[in-house]
Amino acid sequence: MRVFVAFDLPDKIKEKIIDLKQLISGRTGKIRLVTNDNMHITIKFLGDQPSSTVNRIVEILSDESEMHSPFMVTLSRVGVFKNFVNPRVLWLGEDNKEYVNMSRKINEKLDIFRPSDNEPFCHLTIGRMKWIGKDELLDVLKLTKSFLKENKLSFGINNFYLYESRLNPKGAVYRKIEKFNLRWKDG
Repeated sequence: MRVFVAFDLPDKIKEKIIDLKQLISGRTGKIRLVTNDNMHITIKFLGDQPSSTVNRIVEILSDESEMHSPFMVTLSRVGVFKNFVNPRVLWLGEDNKEYVNMSRKINEKLDIFRPSDNEPFCHLTIGRMKWIGKDELLDVLKLTKSFLKENKLSFGINNFYLYESRLNPKGAVYRKIEKFNLRWKDG
């Protein structure tokens, strides 16, 4: 079973991002945009795991969710992963201490199942690309930056999910396996 841990996005935020994706698709066809149903903020990708391991992952996440309070996320930046010379992923994100803290702790607990690939960074993948020109990419980045200035993409994180990812020829299909609520801490 291919699994990962992630936050869902509220519908009002998804609606704004759908508007942004329509603007981007009007500028270029060279970015394969993430489907609306698959928008999420990943905490940890675990890859293929046997069912018995998934049960243990659920136990660990249940314990870990009790250790963190809800927090706010504001998707206020745009950028690309690999780099600007060889871009592969278009993202919206922010530097978020609460996300990084929680992600590091979850990664520490779950690295026994799959080691972490990189440092945690709070981001939402908008699309993937292979062959996009520099000017076209800069145009999309300017468009997105302008959109983010005009539309506040802020929302609260109160829970996260363990998802199953099933790959098929049309792309990945996600199914929520388990929900984990963050605990309000007193004081």
